[in-house]
Amino acid sequence: MYSKQKYLIFLFIPLFAFSVHKYYISLTKIDFIKDKNEVQVTMRIFIDDLQATLNTAYHTNIELALPYESKEIDSLINTYLLKKFILTINGNKKEYTYLGKEYEDDVVYLYLEAENITKITAIKVKNSMLMDEFESQKNIIKLHINNTKRTFLLTKKKDNDLLQF
Repeated sequence: MYSKQKYLIFLFIPLFAFSVHKYYISLTKIDFIKDKNEVQVTMRIFIDDLQATLNTAYHTNIELALPYESKEIDSLINTYLLKKFILTINGNKKEYTYLGKEYEDDVVYLYLEAENITKITAIKVKNSMLMDEFESQKNIIKLHINNTKRTFLLTKKKDNDLLQF
């Protein structure tokens, strides 16, 4: 009997190990649209990660991806973005507009736009989103600026990077 129990334990340990582990990652795409003089930003974040972060940061109990969401959620997201996502273009912090969000399966897409940008000689991106809630959070930034494509991997230890032309 003892050997069967031991066998069962060793059989189930790997299953528990894989079910407990979770990766914390987001993807942000930043495009400079020269003919429109704007930078367009699309963020892709797991819904449950953003929800947990907002609830902790603002001591609330919101639930995302419901058909009857309150407008308070967009306000919380915008406030959080302004603190955790910073664009610096040509040495100056650039204001952007939170345009809204869309849900797809277990992911939320956040849309941002920075206007009146005629030229980019340097862009610095700081993205510390979700890093307070999840120690192992990684934020991937994919830039497409001036026909140059570059990818940054941001972590809690290095939450910003700079691309110069």
